[in-house]
Amino acid sequence: MQTVSNGVGDVRRLADAQWAAARLADTYQGLPESISKAMLLDRFERAAPRLGYGDGLVRLIRALVRVTAEQDWTGRTHPLAWPSNDALCEELQRSRSCVQGLIRLAVRAGLVHMKDSGNGKRWGYRDERGFIVEAFGFDLAPMAARWDEFSDLAAARSLEQAQRRYFKRKLGEIRREIRTVCADAVHRGYTTYDWTGAVDQALGRLPRTPSLGELEALHETFQALLAAVDAAWVKARKFDQTEPRGVMDEAHKEPTTQPRSEGTTYSSPRKEVVEPTARSLDRSVRDGSSEVEAAISEEVIPLSLVLEAVPELNDFLSDPTSAQWEDLVDAVGRAAPLMGINFSALREARDAMGKNRAAIALATVLARWKDGEIRSSAGGYLRAMCERERFGGLKLLPSLYGLKERAAPPRARSFRRTDGGE
Repeated sequence: MQTVSNGVGDVRRLADAQWAAARLADTYQGLPESISKAMLLDRFERAAPRLGYGDGLVRLIRALVRVTAEQDWTGRTHPLAWPSNDALCEELQRSRSCVQGLIRLAVRAGLVHMKDSGNGKRWGYRDERGFIVEAFGFDLAPMAARWDEFSDLAAARSLEQAQRRYFKRKLGEIRREIRTVCADAVHRGYTTYDWTGAVDQALGRLPRTPSLGELEALHETFQALLAAVDAAWVKARKFDQTEPRGVMDEAHKEPTTQPRSEGTTYSSPRKEVVEPTARSLDRSVRDGSSEVEAAISEEVIPLSLVLEAVPELNDFLSDPTSAQWEDLVDAVGRAAPLMGINFSALREARDAMGKNRAAIALATVLARWKDGEIRSSAGGYLRAMCERERFGGLKLLPSLYGLKERAAPPRARSFRRTDGGE
């Protein structure tokens, strides 16, 4: 086995790594144009976790790169650093044996090539322009030769971190939605589902440092739980509506084609909510307008139901008794900034749901924001609703019924009288 003098103890164990680093250093031709040593160090530090490099090794490379000059990386000379072990001990706040161990790790990792003088000392000097004339110490040319590798790994890690942030944010939104639906179901007295168990699962502690795969699995798990909770809520709601309530209760009926009276509450036709009429389409063509309200959902949501379920809208409507869909859109547009919802979130909602349906969604957000259910990010809550709308999982009608009955006193059930009773 060939040996080299590197000033860090037993050189025989490092001979193969030293020769590999020397071959890598021979390929050095300088950093690519417009790439500085600071950029190289940044990519290396971001790629280090994916390469399995510890904090001590990263700090050693940082200390060595910082003592080099920018002109050392142009290819005219090799970038060399010649700090002594004592100087590295003071810089890294480590013992001498620890520093020597980190140097051996750097050599084995192919990050530095040891170029020592005949007596094993590190030294060097520069000319009047700052270029290295002669030096012995740490040759960092292998670092520059691995620029493409560090850059690719840093980009991959940035992408992974972005995905991790996305899944963490989505998990928070889904878990809050599960708790909201379950709390509403418990308040209404629904007993057809284990609401407490669903809440306990949503409140469970997540892993401290989950991997990306674990976050994806948790996202799928909580999405399935949210879908199950939503389905159970809708089923319980339908059962509660169809349950016999006696002669004093009013049946929930869909609007008919008969003209509505003054006492009628939910009488807005479907086409006013989710479909443009043929007359409005003709008018849009004549006016040359490209903005046409698209049919987004099959839910039939009358405007009167929205206004009754969300009385908070009255503060933003000039005349709530004669409000139209355009008035509702303008009202929620004025309320959005007060809730901290920026224009981009508002535009995303209108693109995903359509103008009228987005206004309904914003109205429900306003009601929950006023009640204190939404405390952190109303914009994030709205974006979560947009995501559910894209997958067909957003149901606004149950939310409106729930908001309508939040302040209503419980109705006393009356029973039909028998033929012999007074």
